[in-house]
Amino acid sequence: MLPNTQSGPRPELFSMLIVSDSGPTPESMEHLGEAVEQVLELAQDMGGIMEYCHGVGVKLNHLLAREMGMGQEVVQAIKQALDPNNIMNPGKLAL
Repeated sequence: MLPNTQSGPRPELFSMLIVSDSGPTPESMEHLGEAVEQVLELAQDMGGIMEYCHGVGVKLNHLLAREMGMGQEVVQAIKQALDPNNIMNPGKLAL
């Protein structure tokens, strides 16, 4: 928890939509990716989680391990038992 913050009810959902009048450019997309990472890491630091309704996706896959902690080892063990040849969705769920 951040210093000088009060405990109590927290928002259940935070969502953002970022638009640009000039459209996406390689530079703006890079900056957007960095901003998304920073917001998600801050949310995780504050006890929040990423949305799974639409899936984490390949781009945010690396943040899943940070969020799941040791739970990821359990998921990896289950995945290995069910799919020893790694043919089902390889590279998904940070596995």
